[in-house]
Amino acid sequence: MVRPRAIALVRLCALLGVAGLSAGCATPGLEAARQNYYLGRTAQADKILEKAKPPEKDQVLFLMERGTIRQGAGHYEESAKDFNEAAARLEALQTYSVSKGAASWVVNDGVQNFRGAPFERTMVHVMAAKDYLAQGAWDDAGVEARRIIRSLEPDFRGKYPEDAYSRYMAGFCLEMIDDDSNAGVQYRRASELLGGLAVDDQTGRLYPRPPPGPDGQPGPPPAAVTERWPRELVVFVMSGRAPRADTQWRENWQPEPAAYAEIYAGDQLLGRSYSLADIAELTFLTEKLRAVQQTAKTVGRVILKEAIAQSVEHNTKNAFWGELVRFILIGLLEQPDIRRWETLPRWMQVARVQAPSDLTGIKVVFKNSFGHTLRTIEVSEPLSRRRNTYVTFCRDIVPR
Repeated sequence: MVRPRAIALVRLCALLGVAGLSAGCATPGLEAARQNYYLGRTAQADKILEKAKPPEKDQVLFLMERGTIRQGAGHYEESAKDFNEAAARLEALQTYSVSKGAASWVVNDGVQNFRGAPFERTMVHVMAAKDYLAQGAWDDAGVEARRIIRSLEPDFRGKYPEDAYSRYMAGFCLEMIDDDSNAGVQYRRASELLGGLAVDDQTGRLYPRPPPGPDGQPGPPPAAVTERWPRELVVFVMSGRAPRADTQWRENWQPEPAAYAEIYAGDQLLGRSYSLADIAELTFLTEKLRAVQQTAKTVGRVILKEAIAQSVEHNTKNAFWGELVRFILIGLLEQPDIRRWETLPRWMQVARVQAPSDLTGIKVVFKNSFGHTLRTIEVSEPLSRRRNTYVTFCRDIVPR
């Protein structure tokens, strides 16, 4: 006689199979919004997400994506609210959910609330800082700077990679509220993370790193450039696309040379941008570090599921039920969690150049690593000014 407990377990596995198949995948609304965003239809993308009702486990990802889309549409206040809500939810998720953690051992990691990679959690504050810079809300940008720094502490980041762009953003926001000492600390940290590029900790100026001297010590920075204009312009340039959730990585993958942008005021070349972070590289390094931990958990989960299947087979005295449970728990549910913040750009860059005092807009010429022009855009907003420093940002949307 088949025991009722065994039949109940089979039914539970069937329900888990139905519910678990959607775990770890983006909702249809989110995917449609991403597609519209990368086609330049930011208003349509925002409208799709306005009507979307994502499950609780995807709320943080939803807010990250909508914040990015709203920033691209110029809705900086609403974008900042999304990023702040995402940050608040991430803070709450620091307290581990026992129920979701237990479910992930029977179903898969996709049933857990999305928290993102450590660098994605830092980027929430980086993107929010841009929204505040766009509004000239310098003190709020300073708050985000301190949140960036906190997220990069080892207690929060662990052994996962950090990036120079986040450090630079923190330094710049602190500089804008006259916290020059701490700004210098962040600029120095950004400089330490860069290879062939350096950051002047006094001015935030970027320059190619000079070769070391005969004693092996770092070479001196280049002499100060003669000032053509009384003001400076800082442009946070974003280009390319972050890897998709289903990206497959080769073991020997290496990032290609970064694209860059030339900045013009009218027909006058002001300077160029330099890449301080590659989201693809951060993703690859993060996935490598996660692989060992995920493999160990997957092996443990499969062993647990096999034990459940054997228990059902033993209690029902029927190999069919055991195979069915095995098929549901291992064949259907053993899927990786591939959720990822896909509307992030690939390259995060900075240009810091001299600028005329009557600046009302700039021309940004995007180039590939070989110097070939890809496209040109005009940027007139956002354009904020703090004393002698203009600040703006732009994004090159690259359709796939």
